[in-house]
Amino acid sequence: MSEVKRYQLKKILSNNALLAVDASQTEVILLGKGIGFQRKKGDWIGLEQVEKLFLSPSDQNRDAMLRLFAETDEDVIRATSDFIQYAENKLQLKFTQQFLITLFDHIGFAIKRLQQGIQIRNPFLHEVRALYPKEYSLALEGIKMLANRLKIKIPEDEVGFIALHLHGAGTHQTIEKINKYSTLIAKLIAIIESELLTEIDKTTADYSRLLTHLRFAVDRAEKDQPLGENHPLSTLLQKEYPVCYNLSWKLIKILQKELQKKIPEAEASYLTLHIQRLYDHTNIKNKS
Repeated sequence: MSEVKRYQLKKILSNNALLAVDASQTEVILLGKGIGFQRKKGDWIGLEQVEKLFLSPSDQNRDAMLRLFAETDEDVIRATSDFIQYAENKLQLKFTQQFLITLFDHIGFAIKRLQQGIQIRNPFLHEVRALYPKEYSLALEGIKMLANRLKIKIPEDEVGFIALHLHGAGTHQTIEKINKYSTLIAKLIAIIESELLTEIDKTTADYSRLLTHLRFAVDRAEKDQPLGENHPLSTLLQKEYPVCYNLSWKLIKILQKELQKKIPEAEASYLTLHIQRLYDHTNIKNKS
């Protein structure tokens, strides 16, 4: 009969979280309701007492993760842990330790802010919803799970933040880089609105298409992937839609400056089509 796996306690992080080692001296963090109650260093804990298990990082993230589990509210840890397991199954991937630390930290801090009556506005909410619909939908499910478990109202702004984290996990991009791109795209949208003296309806399919094109324009520039030949109607577009064509070039120059990359001429033609379509539909709506 196989031996029941047990863990030896190294440190109590909280009443519901322990730092322990297995038989091979690999450090793990064990979660379980009341698992730390009346325990002492050296005690053995059976696997049947463990609800969740995380490998303890062996690098510089170790102290950060231990501090996180020690300082974060236990109900938040348990609810977030359940969402992480759900998200991994939905996305069919295994989150890295760094991502786990970042997400636990973000959600824990967000809950503290909300409990103190402090709400952080997400300026990129519309953009995130349009650019990352799969991650946004999953984040929305996660917020509902957390809200129900923790009996707290969580605003939609947080859905956008968590969606960015999930997108970063799936693409192996840092949150800093994703935020940089989101800020850049939001800046381009603001310039379009300013130049065309219009307020874009951010719920339309035209807006989603424009955002998607800008997102992939940034990706192509970062990867030095040309769009291809110039649009076959480039000369005609320049003559028929000079305002939007010139605006497209203004956006491209901003992209080149921000990314320190050369943007091919073809981008201007395709951007012109997206901006003109959006502009036409916005004007029609305003006149009706």
